Amino acid sequence: MKRALLIFGMHRSGTSALARVVNLLGAELGNDLVPPGPDNPDGFWEHAEAVRINDDLLHGLGRTWYEMRGMPDGWVDSSSARSAAQRIGGLIERDFATAKLCAVKDPRMCLVAPVWIAAFETRGFEVDCLFIVRDPREVVASLHRRNQWPSAPLYLMWVQYLMEAAAASGCRRRAILTYDQLLSDWRGSMIRVAQELHLRWPVTPDGVISEVVDAFVDAGQRHHQRPSGEPGGEGPAMPCPAAALYRTCLAIASGEKTWAAISDLQDSYRGTARLYAAHVDHLFAERQRAERRAQTAEARLGEQATMATLVRDAAQGLQDKLDSSVRQLQEKLDSSLHQLQGEMSALSGEIEARFERQREGMMVVEARIQRQHALLNTISLRMEQAACHRGLERPGAIDAQPRTEMQKLRSALADSDATVAALFASSSWKLTAPLRWLSVHVLRRPPALAGPAALEAAAPEPRGDQSPQAVYVRRPGADAAAEPGATATVERWDRRDRRPRSIAFRWM
Repeated sequence: MKRALLIFGMHRSGTSALARVVNLLGAELGNDLVPPGPDNPDGFWEHAEAVRINDDLLHGLGRTWYEMRGMPDGWVDSSSARSAAQRIGGLIERDFATAKLCAVKDPRMCLVAPVWIAAFETRGFEVDCLFIVRDPREVVASLHRRNQWPSAPLYLMWVQYLMEAAAASGCRRRAILTYDQLLSDWRGSMIRVAQELHLRWPVTPDGVISEVVDAFVDAGQRHHQRPSGEPGGEGPAMPCPAAALYRTCLAIASGEKTWAAISDLQDSYRGTARLYAAHVDHLFAERQRAERRAQTAEARLGEQATMATLVRDAAQGLQDKLDSSVRQLQEKLDSSLHQLQGEMSALSGEIEARFERQREGMMVVEARIQRQHALLNTISLRMEQAACHRGLERPGAIDAQPRTEMQKLRSALADSDATVAALFASSSWKLTAPLRWLSVHVLRRPPALAGPAALEAAAPEPRGDQSPQAVYVRRPGADAAAEPGATATVERWDRRDRRPRSIAFRWM
């Protein structure tokens, strides 16, 4: 006959330690176990799928695992219970079909025990129920420390768990032991449980397995102990229903009372609970609505946070794109500026070369003008000499030669003026205006006419009766010499009497 051992007990009552001891004695727990956690580093030793099934069933019934209320009337026939029964049946067939002795432990199973008992019995298992109880004050202290919950409701939760499990297991073999008995004498406790349930452990509690269990079960497993000096679990801080139920459980565990004592307490407790059931249900409904509003607010806050994150990311993306565009524009601007600087350098070199060519051209023009002025001085000197040598007997012949020379001179000066005018009208002349300013005193100063020494050197030697003379040209001024029609004075010095005589002529 296949046996299924259902372990019942409130959270933090020692169900994990009892399940591990039962497992070491040969009971199959399944392979999908809940991993250890910070609040239970030695392991929970409960089937993970069983926990999920119980949570889903309680949620479908409008309940939670931290309930202080009784289960709804007729919940066993609900659709949530039928769905849970199918899932439990699949778990049994998958993990426990070939097991001679299996055990299932989950504190939530106290609230939904009828579904588990029916599922095992439907598949040919003989169901036994093993209860473990712990001082309610230690349980409340442990839950308060772990979850930061108020203490008073936790006592009602402890009572509710045991009452529901006791009512569901009334027609089956069952045994009860305390957490203190398990820690102080696990061998004697497990032998007594086997006798009361009429079963044999697949592994006897002696030999090598005894050392393993001893290493697992020790006084260090107890993290919260009741204050010393309070006998029998009684104390002023414990509510009466919890204190009465705890005393009854201790009496059953020691053999002083039977399970019928719990049935009497159950009838009294349920009668009192019905007086407050409607009010408690209303409070729970308000609490659920408040929790839903809080969840909605949190969801909206999360959406706003998500939206803010999206906006921030979008802004960051735009900023990145803007920075990239600015960098590209800066690079293009730097490249254009570098290219423009190169072009300006090339243009500056070209302008400098043009200016150099213009300067050379101006020097050529200046040289030509100087030659023309020298020629003019020579012609004037020759005219004066011719007038002195020939006298006034041949005035027409005398005037004809100077007139021809003057026409040639006018033609040469006209060509020079045209060249200068073309130079002044050119764009290069305009571009080089700033540079001309630096040398304007040089470029705009007309060349000096030949002085007396030059004229004397160029004058022919006197003949016969001619007296030695010196001739030189004195300009009327720099501005007057630059304009046609201006007059200049030629002074001739007589070497004998040292007196100058002036000869005037007009610039053409």
